[in-house]
Amino acid sequence: MRRNKNNPWLMNLIWLAGLVLVIFSRNYFNQNVLWRLTTPDDAILYAWLQFALPFLTGLYLSLLFMWNNFRMKDTSLFFMVALPALIIAVLNPLAVTFPLPLPDNIYWFVTTLNSENYLTLVAGLTLIPSRTY
Repeated sequence: MRRNKNNPWLMNLIWLAGLVLVIFSRNYFNQNVLWRLTTPDDAILYAWLQFALPFLTGLYLSLLFMWNNFRMKDTSLFFMVALPALIIAVLNPLAVTFPLPLPDNIYWFVTTLNSENYLTLVAGLTLIPSRTY
């Protein structure tokens, strides 16, 4: 079977169009849904959505590596970046959902690292390229 030379260009163009959709949908979701969930009754749902949006965005961004036949199986990236970032990022919604007895300095550390959701984005971004299977 003959491979089309324009295929990588087409796949990257599709990925870029999907990125634009992800950015617009995240922006729409932040402006129209998340601001309504700031009441104390919706704190659990708000915390999990604050975790899920950047994590899914990071997973989508890592698809760019997968489409370009990027075959990285780096276990050190998984154990030193992806897994700690995922654990620290998921502690915030877990602390809101369940009354975890976290010390004040650990709770401050987790909330400070998750203040802009960059850690959750990094966890999603590094999870697929660091796959160990």
